[in-house]
Amino acid sequence: METDLLLMKHRLNIFAPFLGALFMVSALWGQETAQKIERFQVPEFDGVVGEQEWANTQKFLINYEIDPGNNTPSENLTEVFVSYSETHLYVGFIAYTDMKTLRSSIRNRDEAWNDDLVMFGIDTYGDGRYLVNFGANAEGNQVDMKFTADGNDDESYDINFESKASKQENAYHVELKIPFNVLQFKKALKYDWNILLYRSTYTGENRSQNLNIAIDRNNNCLPCQAVSTIHLEGIKSENRLLFTPNMVGSWSGGKVAGALSYGALDAGVGLSGLIDLNNTASLEYTINPDFSQVEADVSQVTVNNTFAVEFPERRPYFNEGNDMIASELNTVYTRAINQPLFSSKLISQGEKNRVYWLTAYDESSPYLVAGENESVLEQGGASYANILRYQRTFKGGSNVGFLTTNRFFTDGGSGNTFGLNALYRMKEKYAFTVEFSKSVIKEPEADWIDNNGLIKNKSIALDGESLKGDALALKVTRNTKHWNSEAFYEHYSPHYQTPLGFITRNSIKRVFLGHGYQHFFEKENTLRQLNVFTGSEVIHNYDGLKKYSTLGGELSMQLAGNIYMEFSKWLVLNEEFEGFNATNMPENNFFIRFSPSEKVNMRIFTSWGENIFYDNTPEVGKNFFLGSFNNFQLSPKWSVSPSIRYSKLGHLDGKNAFYEGYILRGNTNFQFNQNLSLRLVSEVNSFSEGAFVQTLLKWNPNPFTIFYIGGTNGYSYAEQIGDLRVDGVNLYFKFQYQFGL
Repeated sequence: METDLLLMKHRLNIFAPFLGALFMVSALWGQETAQKIERFQVPEFDGVVGEQEWANTQKFLINYEIDPGNNTPSENLTEVFVSYSETHLYVGFIAYTDMKTLRSSIRNRDEAWNDDLVMFGIDTYGDGRYLVNFGANAEGNQVDMKFTADGNDDESYDINFESKASKQENAYHVELKIPFNVLQFKKALKYDWNILLYRSTYTGENRSQNLNIAIDRNNNCLPCQAVSTIHLEGIKSENRLLFTPNMVGSWSGGKVAGALSYGALDAGVGLSGLIDLNNTASLEYTINPDFSQVEADVSQVTVNNTFAVEFPERRPYFNEGNDMIASELNTVYTRAINQPLFSSKLISQGEKNRVYWLTAYDESSPYLVAGENESVLEQGGASYANILRYQRTFKGGSNVGFLTTNRFFTDGGSGNTFGLNALYRMKEKYAFTVEFSKSVIKEPEADWIDNNGLIKNKSIALDGESLKGDALALKVTRNTKHWNSEAFYEHYSPHYQTPLGFITRNSIKRVFLGHGYQHFFEKENTLRQLNVFTGSEVIHNYDGLKKYSTLGGELSMQLAGNIYMEFSKWLVLNEEFEGFNATNMPENNFFIRFSPSEKVNMRIFTSWGENIFYDNTPEVGKNFFLGSFNNFQLSPKWSVSPSIRYSKLGHLDGKNAFYEGYILRGNTNFQFNQNLSLRLVSEVNSFSEGAFVQTLLKWNPNPFTIFYIGGTNGYSYAEQIGDLRVDGVNLYFKFQYQFGL
């Protein structure tokens, strides 16, 4: 660390008269220069945490097991060292373990969550609003995420940093090199930043999660518990000026008169970028972006589902700021911005104030109408979109804020929401959340929705009507070492809509009460952790009709052998759908996760009971679902991930089925190194009587640079799986490279 120049001048004035000052200045200047070089001497970034190069750094231990143990001593100790230069933070980990049982393979970015890994979390503001986490496994494969005060942690969060690792005789080493300009913080001469250190490891075949602190289970705000600090002086954050041009192309063919016919090459270019305005604010923009995903979304079983299905956001442009726009009412769903020609995003993270402002011109906008028993989601026309979020933060993760979303269609019509929200933590164990939103809708006059239904005397079809609605969410939680309680109320009025959100059901008032108990056992026990939960939910519509009520409970256990099990049993006391009211329908669910070694990771979920068949003539039937999602590590570079989902709803007499089907999916991945991979994805969907095979060669050295080339064959079959017919072929490529000035 640099010595304060004022202190140096003060020393000169004390120790020498003017004639001797030249000598003293020369001597002290040489001494200070030596100190500066020594204190800013950074370790060699090679993945080896050498004793001498990290000798004078800040040191910490990860020595508390917090799961399945309850702040018990960590069996596998981890030493952590922190140093820094003017522009970068350096973190070194020595993770001791039995190297014969180490779980670590070469993987794509953010795919090492089941490995032995280490993470460094940092809160630059010290108020518990979030922790930005940087980490890697023993191969140096990166993981990153954001822990938030409300518990909605974001594993999709990406940050640009460097990592290297090495394997030693009784430990693996990880070194992280983190530029200060990927963090937002208020400028000062000196800094004391809160940190949280994490390691996921294995003791035998059992997964063990560990921290550098004894966790307080009375406080469910993990970022608020980051009390360890690192001290820094004389650092600077160089403002970024980043450009990310991309070139994309595709060549498609489809069946014409029984034969495949190919069209012309469809190619395009786009540009995204980021400009740091200062230490706390950045501006992002994108022009004609390619928002296609590298891999298709995993197909979902949507049969007998009357509401639209939500998919996760994976597009890098929407990465930063997701925690700021998250809400209990789901007012913002960034995938509602589908095909923007241009978009800009301003994010400011002040010491007490946070601002998120996104604007976009969307050439093809989804239009969602929520209802009491169903929702309608169709593709609409071009629109201008706006999201503005302000939040005032307080110590302990509390905050209060304002959120508005606006969408204006170019051919007429608009949708607006205006909302307030607050999160207040009291005595650590209590958390109070309140959120209110008002929507004002002017429907376009368009033929996007073909539905003649009504919602409270207003048509679902888009005929220029004006609609107003409101939504409210209230939640109280209480957390202690053994007991956890939650009370939740929400309502959505009949004409409430979220033009840039994802609310699929309105005209309801919902109350939920839940209470749980958790117990931790000694490490020698076969049973390591036990959780019991019971709850009840009641939903009424705005006419006072009871739409849904249920009562039940759940039991979960962490067992030796890295086995986790859940069982739940609920009784649906009543469910009303379009005038049909079913009563006393049982629901049973069972889940087991089993991973005795790195080579085998299996998850099986099944449910059975009774359910309504949602049709013009509703009827109760017997349902059965079986799903298995697995990963088998065949070698450090080669893995296969097969999955199956089977679903059936049969008549109560057992003679026939309302529906029956399955989705089979297989992912095979070969990792040449941590940046280059070849992936084969195949899927058969009996519900849609189709299948596809996708091959993808991908080079992805950082979150925002990606080159890939691939192809997808689509198939259909009429009666039996062996009779597959090619319906379409799509070849595509993308070259996207981020560079800075």
